[in-house]
Amino acid sequence: MGLFNFLYRDYPPPNPPEAEGSSSSRPPSTSANADVAEAPATQHPPPSYQEVTAPKAWKVELWFGSDPDLLRQEPPVVQLDIGWEAYLELSTTDIVSLMREGLYVSQDNVIVQESCLTMRPDPQEYQTHCYDRHFALSGPGWQGNLVVTTLRLPNVSNFRVEHLSADKVFRCEARDSSKEETRAYHFLTDGEEENANYILDDTPLEGLWPWPRKDHITQGMEMGWEQEGTEEGEMLDLLE
Repeated sequence: MGLFNFLYRDYPPPNPPEAEGSSSSRPPSTSANADVAEAPATQHPPPSYQEVTAPKAWKVELWFGSDPDLLRQEPPVVQLDIGWEAYLELSTTDIVSLMREGLYVSQDNVIVQESCLTMRPDPQEYQTHCYDRHFALSGPGWQGNLVVTTLRLPNVSNFRVEHLSADKVFRCEARDSSKEETRAYHFLTDGEEENANYILDDTPLEGLWPWPRKDHITQGMEMGWEQEGTEEGEMLDLLE
């Protein structure tokens, strides 16, 4: 309540004097006429409104290496002297659609005026520099940043966003940005037992999502059938 309203309520302005002989059009005051009941004040409910909550933000991170064969080693290997490593970070408010419709990134998603190159000392080798090429990205329902790192300048000069592919991903994480110690999606090339999608379970994913893919599910089913056939054959051998 404002100061003006407070003063007006407790100290109302005096009524202007009336001319003699004139009849007042104002209703009689309850203090002057006890027979007239005071009309109850009309109670107006507050305006209805719909509670609006901020949409949940999801963070998706992907790590890439330029050579898929080296990524299948234990542990995965990225050779920055002859190849590159890339880190892609996305934010979205609709993680379900991003999974169901696929995660696709191309040159069309690049905000070209934001692209640049930076250099920094290589922490592992003296008098050597790392080159980082930066891309700002925007897609349907998501925003992102991509950093491509190498020890040789031509590797980033010749890099194109289309060089990213699911088979070059060696790690991927997705989580609710408001909850640090949570995991909605997890993938490591050498962590098959821990790989999981806690949102869509075994639904095959497309685009840059590395797991589960349709070919992974098919291979898993075939291995399961082979295992079942082996167990049945062993049982028959025992019965004979």
